[in-house]
Amino acid sequence: MLLLLLFAAIAIIAAILVVSMKNIMHCALFLALFLLSVAGIFFCLDADFLGIVQILVYVGGIIVLILFAVMLTSRVSSALLEQTNEQKGLAITACLLLASAITAAAFRTPLVTSFYTADPEGTTRSTGELLLTVYALPFEIASVVLLVALIGAIVLAGKKGE
Repeated sequence: MLLLLLFAAIAIIAAILVVSMKNIMHCALFLALFLLSVAGIFFCLDADFLGIVQILVYVGGIIVLILFAVMLTSRVSSALLEQTNEQKGLAITACLLLASAITAAAFRTPLVTSFYTADPEGTTRSTGELLLTVYALPFEIASVVLLVALIGAIVLAGKKGE
């Protein structure tokens, strides 16, 4: 429980630093820290499959993509690019409304008296078995859709003359 609270505190601090830093490289690195702490929360809740997917897909893929895009874009390193938000008042109002709605919902929800016990074999094995037996067709359809989207992106990016 203490480890879960530690990961939650790290996630909150990292999320605040993501939106408050001026340097976009620092924002991307704090976003990676936030995503790693979310993976830690998944591991604390015995959702090891989600934790591994969080690390592989988001930290391993998305953050690396963001860092490469930032480093390879010359405009980002110039002094002409300014990271500001002209709608701070609207953003603060939306955040306060959302925080009050979440707080009200948390106080109206009764406390859970029974706790979930994790599968002793782990969730990764059972998730893999479900993906390859019961949900094999939707899994394959999703992979074909992603393949078509990838091919479409390559075709659009490779067009000459535009």
